[in-house]
Amino acid sequence: MYRNKIAYWAEAKGVKHKALAKQCGVSIQTFSSWVNNKTQPNLIQTYIIAKALGIEMEKLVEEEKG
Repeated sequence: MYRNKIAYWAEAKGVKHKALAKQCGVSIQTFSSWVNNKTQPNLIQTYIIAKALGIEMEKLVEEEKG
């Protein structure tokens, strides 16, 4: 199980974290803190990530069911 949905979808879509960080206009360190659940992207950054991954934004923000 993945710790983070951004990491899960990036791997599933074959998109590098560095490329996503660049599209969001943040450093790889900031992006890494999102992936490691230290901080969270804002809504605009979440939208950019979802668009870059070709998924709906809800897939990044919805809670796990179970």
